[in-house]
Amino acid sequence: MTNIKEILVSVLFVGILILPFTDRLFGFFPEVKNNENRSLKAKPHLNVSYLDAFPAEFDEYYSDNFDLRNQFLLLNSKLKFQMFNMPPIDDKAILGLDDWMYLVEDQMETYLGKTLINNSSLNQYYNIINYRRNFLDSIGSKYYIVVVPVKTSVYPEFLPVFRQKNDQKTLTDQFVNLTDTMRGLTVVDLRPVFKEAKGGGVRMFHKTDNHWNEYGSYIAYKEIMKVISNDFPGLDPMDISGFTIDSVEVEGMGLSKMMGIYLGVTENKISCKPTFQSKSKKGQISNYPITPSFGYKSQYEMVYVVDNESLPKLLMIRDSFGGTVMPFLSEHFSKSIYIWDGWQYGLNKNIVLNEKPDIYIQIVVETFIPNILEYAKYP
Repeated sequence: MTNIKEILVSVLFVGILILPFTDRLFGFFPEVKNNENRSLKAKPHLNVSYLDAFPAEFDEYYSDNFDLRNQFLLLNSKLKFQMFNMPPIDDKAILGLDDWMYLVEDQMETYLGKTLINNSSLNQYYNIINYRRNFLDSIGSKYYIVVVPVKTSVYPEFLPVFRQKNDQKTLTDQFVNLTDTMRGLTVVDLRPVFKEAKGGGVRMFHKTDNHWNEYGSYIAYKEIMKVISNDFPGLDPMDISGFTIDSVEVEGMGLSKMMGIYLGVTENKISCKPTFQSKSKKGQISNYPITPSFGYKSQYEMVYVVDNESLPKLLMIRDSFGGTVMPFLSEHFSKSIYIWDGWQYGLNKNIVLNEKPDIYIQIVVETFIPNILEYAKYP
């Protein structure tokens, strides 16, 4: 009996090995779409004058592109998630309560207060922000820093119990406390605003993605414009009564794909659409040089205009969270320029000098605050 089992296991193993090759010849199985939240490796070029790197590059390419790979991934997803409620890939994101999902990398470290810095690093932040403040003041631009909360900061109650924390101090606290007292700079810390808005009962972040939804974007926009209107009277935020809040069921988004969960996950995607005709329209971009290695080239520079020259001009250095805030903000400015500099959060001095904005906003998600220090460029 033991020999028969061993033979069956061996036959099954060999069958699995030759199945992709057999399918390539005869096409037994239907195509399955790749749902991974990343780009697959391209086939490497064979350079006969330099062969050292080719074996490893081809191995990576073949691992991403062999026949039946998508079918095997789908099967693995079904077995682990649908049968055992386990993510097939467990080092990038985690499953929380009530179908919530959370990004692991950076976010949990920040949330748990494990990225605190010393006074020397705080002084470096001070010098960087102080230089930017003085420069922007010299050309008549009002400087705002908007600190975006991550999902763990707003909805920690849906984390697994063993991941929840007490009220530890975080790097975000250090950064806000450092910059909040600097004259000529206004810091908009959105964390308390979002925590307060939870009482309204409308979810502000996607369950299966890392980002805020359109309603969360509105909450952020409203607070930003509320602060700006203190310096620019008349630029009051639009009331929520001018928008329709709705939802539609969609397949699981970025975090579910990141965990290798391709079926069996949905969420109600919440939208916040205006009931009025928008005043802003897309404007002509200046084709500023794109940050090297930035993967979203079509989104590097975006411009909106409103036919009213009396309104101020806005320049925002943004990240992915800024994308859904743009349609709200753009209603208030004669020209709005949005630069996504690859999460470097630089001053972008040449762009500032060319545009000479009345309002300069740097929107930074709290987990990427260290990038300000890492990529800072002094004159």
